[in-house]
Amino acid sequence: MKIEYTYPQLPKQKRIFLRIRNVMKYLLLIAALTCLIVNFFVKGKAWSIVAVWSMWMFWNLILSPDVIELNLISQTVKFLFYVCILLWLIDFFLASGWAIFVVPIVAFTGLIMTALFFLIDINSQIQNSMPMIWLILISLAAVVLCYFQLPEINWPIVVLGGVALAMLFAGVFFHEAFMLELKKRFHTN
Repeated sequence: MKIEYTYPQLPKQKRIFLRIRNVMKYLLLIAALTCLIVNFFVKGKAWSIVAVWSMWMFWNLILSPDVIELNLISQTVKFLFYVCILLWLIDFFLASGWAIFVVPIVAFTGLIMTALFFLIDINSQIQNSMPMIWLILISLAAVVLCYFQLPEINWPIVVLGGVALAMLFAGVFFHEAFMLELKKRFHTN
């Protein structure tokens, strides 16, 4: 009995990428374990957590890209999420005190970028707007949390709140397609 394959052969470039990805998976696992073990025996600051998160970030952004939500807005929000966590980890484990100033700058820059990507082609990007909506809501929640938790609010937090509010008002009050997309996503029937 001879088995007949009905699936098309993968292109050579895709097969090479899959081989490299498979090798990199094991190399990254070995590197992550090595970092954790070395940091455990050397003691000191937990630099290995930052290194492991950076490797995880490299794996998710470069070697294992999304298949379903593969659009510019989603990938920008995903990259922003990973970078902000990396900055907080560096601040918490290695050198503290600066992340409360830097992370809001990175966040409002990401908000502005996603707004530009959205506004460049509203008709085709409206279906990709949910990650941007979540980013706006998370930014507003972070600003409210900083307002009640921090003794003094710095200008990047104020700008982050302003940009997030402006995007929220622009989306809700000035664009009917945006409201229709929200109704599609959060329908109750």
